[in-house]
Amino acid sequence: MLPTWYIDYKNFIDESIKGYLNTYFASQTSSQWLEKLKEASLYACNWGKRIRAILALEFFFAFSWKTLWDIKQNDDVVKFAIALELIHAYSLVHDDLPAMDNDDFRRWEPTTWKAYWEYTAILVWDLLNSLAFEIISEINNSDLSKKLSKLLRRSIGFFGMVWWQMEDMHYEEENSKNLSFEQLKSLHSKKTWALIKTSVLGWFYIFWNNVEKEQNLEIYSEKIGFAFQLKDDILDVEGSLETTWKSVWWEEKWFVSVFWLEESKKNLDNLISESTSEINFLNSEKLNFLTEYIKKREK
Repeated sequence: MLPTWYIDYKNFIDESIKGYLNTYFASQTSSQWLEKLKEASLYACNWGKRIRAILALEFFFAFSWKTLWDIKQNDDVVKFAIALELIHAYSLVHDDLPAMDNDDFRRWEPTTWKAYWEYTAILVWDLLNSLAFEIISEINNSDLSKKLSKLLRRSIGFFGMVWWQMEDMHYEEENSKNLSFEQLKSLHSKKTWALIKTSVLGWFYIFWNNVEKEQNLEIYSEKIGFAFQLKDDILDVEGSLETTWKSVWWEEKWFVSVFWLEESKKNLDNLISESTSEINFLNSEKLNFLTEYIKKREK
């Protein structure tokens, strides 16, 4: 069972995303087709664990000594958290398309393209991508806005998600089981790890200028990004639609195809332990919980 504080964070982020999208669409001339796009966009952003946004908030709180009760939905840190979730949502819409993974279910519901047709899903993906940068541009501190925009661009552009998706499609066709460990690490560092790294480091640059601690967080973000993907691969073997809320293939692929299942679980344990040691200097029970939750999650 998730702790109360996690539910509070998640509810806050959920309401912030809905509030932002509803306000955005309310400013436009309404029509039947725009309403459908709005509905599909809210659908694509619905549910979700919000791990990336919660990580961003908690690292912000750790460095600023603030709490959830000290911030409002129009604060800069919340805009950053919303942008992260919009990007994550659009990446899932993108992944699920027939030309990509061709998935029918996500979060125990039909994927966006199955629920609203493929052309609508493509437009939702375009919209959420652009909206993420639009909300970052609204951050009051222009220097901060530029830094966060650059981090986000690198995580989803040529050196991030685009590169990953191209390689992913190639290796799916060629047989991912032929990949070496180093090739797999390089592949997944461009997507799963990149956005998590942005979540962790986004606010660090604003509060601290400590190279040693920056290295701690760089290592932390890479290890939990690795752990996140490793857990996903384990769930592809052991999970089900009922527990994961998405299509699973019950096959050994990616890291599990290299380590096999039991060794993958051992590596996951080690990654979580090593990640926790990198952030001990923050003395944050919540960050320790989030790190452990990456291993224990069932979806």
